[in-house]
Amino acid sequence: MKKIKKHKKKILIGCLILVILVGACFGGYKYYKHYEATKTENKNWLNRHIALEVNDEGVYEVNTINTDEDLTIFNLVYQDVIESKIEELKNSENYSLDNPLIIYNPYGTGSLSYYVYLGKDYDDLSYTIKTDGYSDYSHDLSGSDEYQLVGFVPGEVNNLTLSSDSDEKKMNITTPDIKEDVDITLEQTDGESNEDLTDGLYAVLGHDKNYEANIYLYDNAGVLRNELVLDDYRADRIIFDDDYMYYPYKSRGIMKVNSLGKIVKMYDLGKYRMHHDMILDGNKLVILVDEVGADTKEDVIITLNLNTGEVKEVVDMKDLLGELYEKAVLPEDYETLDWLHLNCLTLKGDDLILSAREVSTIIYLSDYATNPKIKYLIADESMLEGTSYDDLLYTKVGDFVSQAGQHAVTYIPGESDDEYYLIMFNNNYASIVTRPDFKWDNYPGTGSYEDGETSYYYMYKVNEKDKTYELEDSLEIPYSSIVSSVQLLDDNLIVGSGMDNSFGEYDKDGDLIKEFRYGAKKYAYRVFKYSFDNWFK
Repeated sequence: MKKIKKHKKKILIGCLILVILVGACFGGYKYYKHYEATKTENKNWLNRHIALEVNDEGVYEVNTINTDEDLTIFNLVYQDVIESKIEELKNSENYSLDNPLIIYNPYGTGSLSYYVYLGKDYDDLSYTIKTDGYSDYSHDLSGSDEYQLVGFVPGEVNNLTLSSDSDEKKMNITTPDIKEDVDITLEQTDGESNEDLTDGLYAVLGHDKNYEANIYLYDNAGVLRNELVLDDYRADRIIFDDDYMYYPYKSRGIMKVNSLGKIVKMYDLGKYRMHHDMILDGNKLVILVDEVGADTKEDVIITLNLNTGEVKEVVDMKDLLGELYEKAVLPEDYETLDWLHLNCLTLKGDDLILSAREVSTIIYLSDYATNPKIKYLIADESMLEGTSYDDLLYTKVGDFVSQAGQHAVTYIPGESDDEYYLIMFNNNYASIVTRPDFKWDNYPGTGSYEDGETSYYYMYKVNEKDKTYELEDSLEIPYSSIVSSVQLLDDNLIVGSGMDNSFGEYDKDGDLIKEFRYGAKKYAYRVFKYSFDNWFK
């Protein structure tokens, strides 16, 4: 009996040891999985795997970021580690205009940019980049000891000159090539106008892709001067506020980037996926979104509080235009119903003005954030036939064809609050796939997806007292059935005709100053021009 008890005891002890070993292995495995999943959020781990190293390939010694792991830049801990390493370098020796600290694209957000630290402020500083075979690029700098410099031609030796009234520094810097197959120099056509192009860089948004498309910035000579790196989206607009830039880096994420290129904040949109547009209203972004998993798309508006990160749904257009929603049918082979297709928004006080491409309608939404209601609609009356929305429809004054498939509707103040202007890219495109029986008889001259004679720049004068709209200005522009933009900048007009693979700048009289043409299998979604002054302060 004693032997049996002793044997049982040994078995129990063995089982206990086995359980402990299994538990330890399982616990170790769980710890390992957790470690692997969270290591890139660990500052100490990142510090060991990120190095700032000198590369003298371009004659002048330029520091570069090197990692021994495949690390994403879209990580705030990563960004902080890079910043701390830069601070260490800044304190490592005495830098000056004659001995600047230069780091290639340290934060990973601009693949044709360099961080420059000069040791002290220079109020009279400027820089020029000269590259064989390309036009020069110059900009004034002021009031800081560190900058993000842009304008370097990819894959070339760029001669950088930093100049002040008292000193000058010249350096040859070899800039890495970009990974994507995009034009370094655009094909150009001079127009009849002799007016000057506005200052700034043209931002080509959504080049050939809806996802994994970076932002490409071209100067007035059509030379690529920077590439803003994104994750899995195209970005539809860049918002500038307090020297920061906000732009989408993925379909459910927006980031805040400072003047040195560092990502300082990232916002998660949760169950919403953005599309087409966003604008700034005080301390929040107003964003066009889809609700992931919903039966409809491109019909919801949210706000994103930039201070708290709170996401709030403020408008579901099905609640406001239910009759149009009910008239729509899901086309064969479509998974979700795109019955409205909101493609832009513009702010007027506390109100929003929206463009609905699918129904070729402009929608005025009053008090959008707290009590949204439709104040009026602008469309050809045939588009709203069979609904009770006649009372909301403004009257067309004059003999012209109303907008069809419009994009980039933008509010322009007028002489009073009741009389103002709306500009747009009137695609002049006749398509409404969710209402296949609609007759386009009231839209003569409109085109198809692949073929059309012309699109138009339209400027409407809207009179809220008279409840009318009239065509104040019109200009024929290259035809684009979809993907397009217009922008008034100073006295000039910037036009992006996506399906034509072109964008151009026109003077105040509507005469072309210059047109640029890019290579693409499909199109670029929009082209806006920005000064990017935040980089040079």
